[in-house]
Amino acid sequence: MDRKSMITGVQPTGRMTLGNYIGAIKNFVRLQTEYQSYIFIADLHGITTFQEPSAIHRSILDLAALYQACGVDPEHTSFFLQSDVNEHSALGYLIAMQCRVGELSRMTQYKSKREKLGQSGVDLGLFIYPTLMAADILLYDAEVVPVGDDQRQHIEMTRDLGERFNKRYGDTFKLPDYYIPKVGARILNLQNPAEKMSKSAPPDDKGTIFMLDDVAVTRKKIMSAVTDSESRVAFDPANKPGVSNLLSIYSVIEDIPIAEIEGRYEGANYGAFKRDLADAAERFILAIQARYNDVRQSEKLDQILEQGRINAQVKAAEKLEAVRRRMGIYR
Repeated sequence: MDRKSMITGVQPTGRMTLGNYIGAIKNFVRLQTEYQSYIFIADLHGITTFQEPSAIHRSILDLAALYQACGVDPEHTSFFLQSDVNEHSALGYLIAMQCRVGELSRMTQYKSKREKLGQSGVDLGLFIYPTLMAADILLYDAEVVPVGDDQRQHIEMTRDLGERFNKRYGDTFKLPDYYIPKVGARILNLQNPAEKMSKSAPPDDKGTIFMLDDVAVTRKKIMSAVTDSESRVAFDPANKPGVSNLLSIYSVIEDIPIAEIEGRYEGANYGAFKRDLADAAERFILAIQARYNDVRQSEKLDQILEQGRINAQVKAAEKLEAVRRRMGIYR
């Protein structure tokens, strides 16, 4: 039997955070051998707001190398640039024909950006972002999409649009499901645990751990992380969000159950807990940075992306042709 398909994509904007790794990349890497796996650099999504061409080009290559360093294996995963496979744009347009303006205007990401920028400051690309994202997934008959908790709404819309197309034109798309980890689905800002750790945060943000930061900076951020007045290392997101967030990070990077960590620090103060977490984070991040530097400075990155493009385009072209025939728009 053919393996199920799994897909995920990431925008080449901002800088990758530890939260990005824990919430999405780690799960994809762990699952990639079990599925027919696709991962792409979502450069078309990255231009929903203006980006300096030289900056986004550099970010594309940096991010591609970092994903390889984090464990994306080209032997198991087709790894490519979204813009290299034109079928993404073509299907994105056709899927937009299945969507209603009201549905797009209710998307949380759009409403959040509109509040910050005002109605006149939001480009059309951000408004129709969900239809291109749906195409990214439906194009490969992806059944599993590893995402952070904040992307749940996008997957639900993808399912709605795929199902609507199937009802109108006949069974064409498989409907995806999301995979959200039980631990680390939403890693929070170390200084403000009411907000997620965001890769769009400024470089000097004291609550965000960037994967390519100097580890001395990372250590300082962990040691100054917000906790509470209890001095009790316990997982209680409602009442102890800062400590619970640190426990989630510790659990994932060391692959230790949270309950075991709680037992290890029973009766200990936050200082000892934070120092050990900082040591673990330093070991973890330095290993990824070393692999990143090797990949970024070699010629194999372009070879990996080209082979990924070839693999993805075979599948994408077949699906787009099936969609066109269902809709009657073919010779």
